[in-house]
Amino acid sequence: MSEYTPEHPPQLAPLPPAYGVLFDRACQVCQADERVRALWLSGSVARGAADAGSDLDLMVTVQDDAFAAFAASWRDWLAQIAPTIIARELPGSPGSFYAVTETWERLDVVCERVSALPTTPYRIRINVFDRDDLTQQLPAYNQQGPSAERVGRLIEEAFRIHGLLPAVLARQDWLLGVEGVHTLRTLLYQLFVEGNAPQPPMGVKQWSSRLSQEQRELLERLPLGAPNRQAIIEGHVAVVQAFMPAAKALALRLQVPWPEHLERKTAEYLYRELGITSLAARPAD
Repeated sequence: MSEYTPEHPPQLAPLPPAYGVLFDRACQVCQADERVRALWLSGSVARGAADAGSDLDLMVTVQDDAFAAFAASWRDWLAQIAPTIIARELPGSPGSFYAVTETWERLDVVCERVSALPTTPYRIRINVFDRDDLTQQLPAYNQQGPSAERVGRLIEEAFRIHGLLPAVLARQDWLLGVEGVHTLRTLLYQLFVEGNAPQPPMGVKQWSSRLSQEQRELLERLPLGAPNRQAIIEGHVAVVQAFMPAAKALALRLQVPWPEHLERKTAEYLYRELGITSLAARPAD
């Protein structure tokens, strides 16, 4: 095994020291394998947003004619890096995986062919080594703004979930009712995140970082729901009454047509079944 010891980029410093050891070992294994043409840091480290809770994310670029064999042997070269207690290949991405070491460091690796570089979706990365000057093949990173189509779907789904409330109450399925409140909260979160675009790519654990302080405080105040009829109704109403003004403002900004007919019919239904007026549309007399 080569004694190659990479220089640690400053962006790696926020991670616990054990990640530095894991990084060194991964670099040594990859550097010793000529099939690996480049190694990169990605994820929150590459974005300069890493903290003590971040994973170690690596991109491994492999020569095309060796890729299939390299990807098939990912468990063998992972074992050279560190013993693990969890290791799962990513569906549809040969040789790519997430793993947890015996001391609970988290390592995520994406393998790619050299020929895939010009169209790779992983455009934010830090070069660790690059044997063939492949950096020049990486496409520019262009941030995308909010999607009007996605906002429209989120709005429609919020009406649908809210309109299921009478069915949940009729069945007295209080656990399902709590999940409904959580679903509405998630839709509001997704609406906020979409409206805040463009943002750099973030891992799933960077949850609150996608929100403004005002948005975060609003979500923190909203009820989580409890397994009883009254709490479920109150949770639905509170979240929907927070969702709708934010959705209307974003729909107006993006020129998304507001589903007035859907809103009116949902309002009429909820008033008729439960006597609640959670929506802005006026229920039918």
